[in-house]
Amino acid sequence: MADFRFVESDHSYWLGDRRLPSVTGILKDAGLLNYHGSSTYHMDRGSMVHKATEMIDRGTLDWSSLDPVLMPYCEAYAKFCSSVNMDTLLLSEKPMYHPQHLYAGTPDRIVKMNGFTSLIDIKSGATHPATTLQVGGYWDLVTAQEDLVIHISKAFVLYLRDDGTYRLNEVTDLRRNLQIFLAALSIVRWKEEWL
Repeated sequence: MADFRFVESDHSYWLGDRRLPSVTGILKDAGLLNYHGSSTYHMDRGSMVHKATEMIDRGTLDWSSLDPVLMPYCEAYAKFCSSVNMDTLLLSEKPMYHPQHLYAGTPDRIVKMNGFTSLIDIKSGATHPATTLQVGGYWDLVTAQEDLVIHISKAFVLYLRDDGTYRLNEVTDLRRNLQIFLAALSIVRWKEEWL
């Protein structure tokens, strides 16, 4: 079987010499998600927030050297972590691919929280309705991993705000969101073949 790899410099996923579409890229290419109005600055800030929150999880973030722009988002994440009963961090920022549907992505967090195995997608920007479809794609991606025995009970989007607060939204009806995500994947594959 071909080797799977993630190339961080251009955020690409590969299975052997085949580039796999990403969860976010699928929604963008299907026309369900756009970044109009999002500058490179905002995209880079989001990536840095993800890295910083991952360091918080590992206990390696040096708060004294943290960029002041990132501070409120990290404070919001720390407040979230201390306010929920997060028993165990099961998975954090792990690139993976779906062996049947041949798409890839990096789910943000899988945690044991308040007694449930939960998928958490972290956002530091504005809300967007397609985020629930993204979560559906990640849910299926994690479920398809044969080397992981993780049964996700709940899914959430965690919005970190620039004022140091957060909002946690539960994503309901994961199966419906997955169906729409897979329809988007079919559209992207059709466009690749015919347009």
